[in-house]
Amino acid sequence: MTRTENVVDYIVSTDKESLPREVIEHTKAFILDTLGCAVGGYTTEPGKEMVAQAREFSGAGEASLFGDGSRVSLPFACWANSSLANVLDMDDVFAGTAHQANCLIPTAFALGEAQKASGLEVLHAIVVGFEVGSRIMMYCWPSPSLARTYFPSTWQVFDAVTVAGKLLKLTANELYHAFGLAGTVPPIPVDMQKFVERPIGFAKNVFGWTTFTGVFWTLMAQKGAKGAANILDGDAGFWKIMGSDHHDVEKLTEGLGETYNIMETKYKPYPLCTWGHTSVDAVKKLFEEHDISPHDIESVTVKTLKRAVDFLVNPEMKSLYDAQFSLPHAVAMLALGKKPGPEWMSEENMFHNPEAAAIAQKVTMEVDPTAEEVFNKEKGLAIPTTVEVKTKDGKRFQEHVKYSKGTPNNPFTQEELKDKFRTLASSLFDEKRISEIIDVVESLDTLDDISQLIVLLKEE
Repeated sequence: MTRTENVVDYIVSTDKESLPREVIEHTKAFILDTLGCAVGGYTTEPGKEMVAQAREFSGAGEASLFGDGSRVSLPFACWANSSLANVLDMDDVFAGTAHQANCLIPTAFALGEAQKASGLEVLHAIVVGFEVGSRIMMYCWPSPSLARTYFPSTWQVFDAVTVAGKLLKLTANELYHAFGLAGTVPPIPVDMQKFVERPIGFAKNVFGWTTFTGVFWTLMAQKGAKGAANILDGDAGFWKIMGSDHHDVEKLTEGLGETYNIMETKYKPYPLCTWGHTSVDAVKKLFEEHDISPHDIESVTVKTLKRAVDFLVNPEMKSLYDAQFSLPHAVAMLALGKKPGPEWMSEENMFHNPEAAAIAQKVTMEVDPTAEEVFNKEKGLAIPTTVEVKTKDGKRFQEHVKYSKGTPNNPFTQEELKDKFRTLASSLFDEKRISEIIDVVESLDTLDDISQLIVLLKEE
């Protein structure tokens, strides 16, 4: 068998009853976290724009939009819900760069709703999608020389294909062609330098189109369309299509069905690019331990990854997306005691808060060459940073952080994850509805129909 056929065979043959209990429980938290991100995203102006656009493609009305509740065409429900999950940039991270949940969960919920799938079937499809997608990522992981290019918008197309194919119960031959179809036309990778030029626009939210592409071509394969042969194999395989300069085919099936990469998920406490999270953790610890008030701050100096310095140093903000790529803004929000989430992204705090703007101007960033080496060695799990806060009375306080809050090395508790969900969901739902959603997610593997959860995600 070819490598592509090996991957497809695993997807088709793996059974939901084989999932270890710890993976099931972890995936429930993975789902709850993403639903919170999507609900929070729905309440933003960009979120409303996404939903309004999706509603114009009602089609057969197979799947529901998160927050709004309208039923629209299956691929467009996946597009909108995937986009909503990433609006606040608080969704999961794998290997320091990928946001897999915003593709996996909207696809699984939409296909699950259309197919009247059980909660366990949906949960299993999400796990399989993560395991396949994360290994395709590692197979085509580029060299450090391409660090400026953002690739998940390409390879995550296979996340959607895997989940959709599993829930549609495609045959191995159909799924093989779905891989070949979607793998030849993924969205192009993004040059981060252009991506972060102010003002950052909607192009920041690349994942919806990746999800749409995977779902659309899986539906085409179900109807008999044929794709490229062995899309993951050879010198002209997907790694070359997506623009990587390196590949390792052994990664495609390494530990597949035996170890679960989904257990290595990082959950994000802040609406900020993950490359800045260790720096925010360090600042937070210094502010709290030394009782530093906003008026005490003389300067904040951050030494960390080059890519973090390149993309997060700018305090200027003209859009919601700018705030997600501004470490100075995050420091200002911490100093002023603002709660991470929609409050950081409010019009008032982004554009009309002079105290926040003044604090942001006191933040500088410098490159630590050793941090980049550690990041590459640990495949993005470690993001070393050293932060120094100087106060107006001349005192200096320093903190070093290697693993940010939410990583497997510095994990959230289950209650902390629930609190994050409550914070994000409270922008749309009351406490009773929030508790209902949490309860249903916690019993997801016993649901006869995923629609029992989806109906709770509609605005009251």
